[in-house]
Amino acid sequence: MVLKIRINDLEKIIDHCLKVSPEECCGLLIGKKINNEIVIEKVKSTRNVYPDDKRIGYLVDPLAYLEAEREAEKEGLEVVGVYHSHIGVEPTPSIRDLEQAIPGYIYLIISISTKPSFKAWILDKEQKKFRNEEVHII
Repeated sequence: MVLKIRINDLEKIIDHCLKVSPEECCGLLIGKKINNEIVIEKVKSTRNVYPDDKRIGYLVDPLAYLEAEREAEKEGLEVVGVYHSHIGVEPTPSIRDLEQAIPGYIYLIISISTKPSFKAWILDKEQKKFRNEEVHII
């Protein structure tokens, strides 16, 4: 699977991550799945409503999620994934990320450290682990 995302959407995500640091941020990836590609058409920043220490966890606001699903459907799109940040560590899924992952969604993790970096992941449902996916910036 290849994640295709516009440079301005990626910059918007990184800005969101930097603004809420040292807490993790989160948001939704909206687009289409076409053959072996996930094409992001828009990103939606959401509040992190994680009930504990937001520096080590995130939870997308459920109301924002429902709103995003409705908006996407009206535009012929769908929520195809989630982005979130990791502070000071690699953009690799944590055990918590694995526990809350939705099969079929793409997860774009942004590492906020000296220089932001990112990787995309999809849950391999059968193996119960994440698979690193290619990211193409368009």
